[in-house]
Amino acid sequence: MLIRILCCFWLLAGLAGADVLGGRKGCFLLIDLKDNRVVEQVGTSRRLPPCSTFKVAAALMSFDAKILTMNRVFRWNGVKDARPEVNQDQTAATWMDRSVIWVTQTLTKELGMKRVKAYLARLAYGNQDFSGGLDKAWLCDSLLIDAGEQARFMSNLWREKLAVSVQAQKQTRQILVVQTSGPSRLSGKTGSGTWEGTDLGRYVGVLQCPQGEYLVLLDFQGQCQGPGGLAARQMVIDHLKERGMW
Repeated sequence: MLIRILCCFWLLAGLAGADVLGGRKGCFLLIDLKDNRVVEQVGTSRRLPPCSTFKVAAALMSFDAKILTMNRVFRWNGVKDARPEVNQDQTAATWMDRSVIWVTQTLTKELGMKRVKAYLARLAYGNQDFSGGLDKAWLCDSLLIDAGEQARFMSNLWREKLAVSVQAQKQTRQILVVQTSGPSRLSGKTGSGTWEGTDLGRYVGVLQCPQGEYLVLLDFQGQCQGPGGLAARQMVIDHLKERGMW
């Protein structure tokens, strides 16, 4: 009888967890930063393009190399995007908040391939393959990273243990995109794209709430309305609400 009850519990827990992904294939991770304990894992982690979650790594590289400062203004090049907020001058904070691709491309070109590859190795960032080019390797091209690798990367960033300056890590955390709900605070970055013929959504972040500090990561592949990254972040928030953490 006990075994039957436990089996039913595990089955229901698995079904509840699957709802995080909305029936799509992907991976969800909730990790307690206090002791690196995996609180919840749903799905399978596999290497996927980072898309705009790569901006976290790009910020670290650029702050460390001192080509990016909080006060630097990136002058708009006049190339129009469908999003009006992209078609204007940007700062470090607006680059991250508005997810402005042309600023990332400016920074990677200023860093150059040799320095980018060296930083990818120092950060142990995914497959470290930037052969897709300085302007698009992270945009559903050669650079791939799985949720577990993202978790280690974000954990080390939060603990200031990455192989870049402490100042670069502090500055990068400062410009992460923040959502709040009461005492809970979620700092992270979304990523959107198309991969293997379907929508790709990614979210990497750190939740600070009354229960503690947690890494939160979600990847999914499957049809969605709007940018996949925004859908991924909303899926995270909805699930945190169900857990009483938001």
